[in-house]
Amino acid sequence: MKNQGQQFAEKHEILLELSKVAYSDAREIFHRITETTSALLNVERVSIWFYNEIQTEIRCQDLYLRSEKKHNSGDRLSTLDFPRYFKALRESLFISADDVSRDPRTNEFDEIYHNPLHIKSMLDVPVRIEGHLNAILCCEHTETRREWKSEEQDFVTSMAEIISLAIQTSNRRKAQAELRKSEEKYRKIVDNAVIGVYRSNIAGQFLFLNQTMVEIFEFDSIANGMLFNIEKLYKSLKDRKEFVTRLIQERFVRNYEIELKTAKGNSRQVLVNAFYEDENILGMVLDITERKRSEEALQKARIEAEESDRLKTSLLANMSHEFRTPMNAILGFSDLIARESQDPEMVFYARKIHNSGNRLMTTLKAILDLADIEATRTKIKFIDINIQRIITSALHPFYPAANEKRLYLITEFKDSLMALSDENLVHMILHNLIDNAVKFTNTGGVTIETNIGVQDGKEWVQIHVKDTGIGVSREHFETIFHEFRQVSEGYNRSYEGTGLGLSLARKMAEINGGKITLESEPGLGSIFTLWLPASVKTSVKTPIDEHVIPDDSPVKTFHLKKPQELPLVLVVEDNDDNAEIIELYLKGRYITERASDARMAIKMASECQFACILMDINLGRGMDGLKATSEIRKLDSYAHIPIVAITGYTMSGDKEKLLNGGCSHYLGKPFSQQGLQNLMVEIFTHQNN
Repeated sequence: MKNQGQQFAEKHEILLELSKVAYSDAREIFHRITETTSALLNVERVSIWFYNEIQTEIRCQDLYLRSEKKHNSGDRLSTLDFPRYFKALRESLFISADDVSRDPRTNEFDEIYHNPLHIKSMLDVPVRIEGHLNAILCCEHTETRREWKSEEQDFVTSMAEIISLAIQTSNRRKAQAELRKSEEKYRKIVDNAVIGVYRSNIAGQFLFLNQTMVEIFEFDSIANGMLFNIEKLYKSLKDRKEFVTRLIQERFVRNYEIELKTAKGNSRQVLVNAFYEDENILGMVLDITERKRSEEALQKARIEAEESDRLKTSLLANMSHEFRTPMNAILGFSDLIARESQDPEMVFYARKIHNSGNRLMTTLKAILDLADIEATRTKIKFIDINIQRIITSALHPFYPAANEKRLYLITEFKDSLMALSDENLVHMILHNLIDNAVKFTNTGGVTIETNIGVQDGKEWVQIHVKDTGIGVSREHFETIFHEFRQVSEGYNRSYEGTGLGLSLARKMAEINGGKITLESEPGLGSIFTLWLPASVKTSVKTPIDEHVIPDDSPVKTFHLKKPQELPLVLVVEDNDDNAEIIELYLKGRYITERASDARMAIKMASECQFACILMDINLGRGMDGLKATSEIRKLDSYAHIPIVAITGYTMSGDKEKLLNGGCSHYLGKPFSQQGLQNLMVEIFTHQNN
């Protein structure tokens, strides 16, 4: 039998041995501790219990049953059910209970734990890590009561310290494993990142670089790149010095854009983000070379597109001017001959010339309008417009044609509706729809109705253009909206025209945020409905503008005056035919003098006071009409004198440009005698008032 000294030496040797293996697998250590403790203390049950994170429960990590030589685990006990026991553990180095049923610290377990398992004595030691309870080493003697000796208490306490060491070692190993895993994960991320990542010292030696850096700067490999000094990547030492100086001063640079060169001498445009710390630089490089090239290409394309738009606009404006200027003379002289000639045959010929000229002008206007829409979408202005007023204005030019065909033109307005649209576009849409209705109607007439409708939760102003014309079969609904298309086509087509009217109307409706729908039956007529976004002011009743006087309306009353009392008008026109037609149109009503160029106009205005100036804008070589207007406005007596821009420039924005440039009125070519006379009456009526 071993004496006390031998037992102590044996325990000491075991403790020393266990402490040496404390860095191995935690599960193995726990098994060895429970087995060794059970053997040395001669107890049936030794277990290790772990607290959960919030210390509301303990779970058995390992239970060794000596008689069965078996390890178990998994049992759980709530700390809330046994308050005295867990309080004692928190406040003591150990719980030594010789009689568990009598000890107030342990008798809470009798009913559910001690009695069923025949436990008589307990020696429990808390396992602490950095002062916090983490686990319990529990020794339980069965069958008979037992008095625990001090050396046994010391031994179990030492075992608890070894458990603490094993737990800390296990936790540290887990942390290290997680760290290695994390490092490996982020290393993979860095190695496969789409941006270059590097670390270098201040002297420019690479300490680390990823594969993307190799690709950006065309190194042969990572190893090859590590031998490459960073300074060689800069186009000049000055660039390198500026970057490093800023980095050292600010400790951090963000989105530093710079042009570098690769190991093979190729240029790279890059963005650099870098940190400076402990004489080292951690940097991230984004290659934006292709993006910069794309931006430059887009910029070049934008400039070319703008130049193309400018040239297109200029071409359209010049085409409009070149078409309208001669047509003004053709239509003007033919109209004068038809109205003033006493020869019936001459009148017949003049009317034919005038009608053909009008047809040609309508065709040219449709083609130019179609091109103008595509070129000037960005100039569209959405404002609140009065639908009743704009319909009334759009209808006036069609009364002569309707009267000639003996057709009625009727309007039925639902109050005075307001739409949020571009006024010029709506006027053009209605012009084309009404023109189409009058053209294809031979008996009956055209009715224009307005209404308010709701579709898709949105309010719409509806303008119905109803005719009793030839109608359209359903299979041709889309055809008539295509450019240069009609239902009857080819050499045997039934109606004149380019087929652009409805195409223009649909395009303009879509630009306005609206649409055009069609209901029709062959032989019964058609209903074209223009849908426009309703204004929030749609219920406001706005009176019709009685001062809107279209080109072909009857001439206003003109009071004859003595020749010396007639207003003196300066006609600035480089084209002899157009100058002559204007003078003929105004003959007997105004005294006209002509200037054939801008400088002559300025000289004549400075020497004589004119009551009105009719200014052509394109005056050939030298100063144009708009510049001449600006110079004349500088004369003291011409600050408020009417200056009318008479021009073939009628594309979108031309009128606004001329009115903003100093002209007070605008008249597009070709114009009729009535149109010019009405404008002059309006000007001088306003002056007299």
